Amino acid sequence: TLEDVEAYYDCLAAARDDLPFEIDGVVIKVNDLALQRRLGQVSRSPRWAVAWKFKPRQATTTILNIFPSVGRTGVLTPKAVLEPVEINGVIVRNATLHNFDFIAEKDIRIGDRVLVKRAGEVIPYIIASITETRPPHARPYTPPSACPACGGSVEHLEGEVAYYCVNAACPAQLIRNIEH
Repeated sequence: TLEDVEAYYDCLAAARDDLPFEIDGVVIKVNDLALQRRLGQVSRSPRWAVAWKFKPRQATTTILNIFPSVGRTGVLTPKAVLEPVEINGVIVRNATLHNFDFIAEKDIRIGDRVLVKRAGEVIPYIIASITETRPPHARPYTPPSACPACGGSVEHLEGEVAYYCVNAACPAQLIRNIEH
């Protein structure tokens, strides 16, 4: 029954820390091959199975610095350098901040305590800045006006979130293009 499935999920979520391996949820399957065939599948997902993920683990840490990295198309992506923190057996030291609007919307500052999770149990993601405990030395971050890799001009088009290094010979862009 659905109640049995929910009880098993709750039991496994509670025992998760005691298992000799990492898990991020359970997969519930219809246990009848004839019924599985009747239910079929959509694209690559069977209609007779579903994954129930556990709530991601979170930790608090401090943002030590924010710096932009330059991608192959010249887009500047802000990255956070974090005080190392362990989440699910992994030491997290860095997290992407996606774009400069993300920093402004979440009011993230250098020196802030932040709540971090591993999105999908993999990618470090800053959930929120803990403003109640913001230290007086925490300072807002402003997007750069010059490329951190080549010193060239940075352009931000109205209505877009991306900031671009406009120097086609930027060494960071060239390296990313070779990697790509």
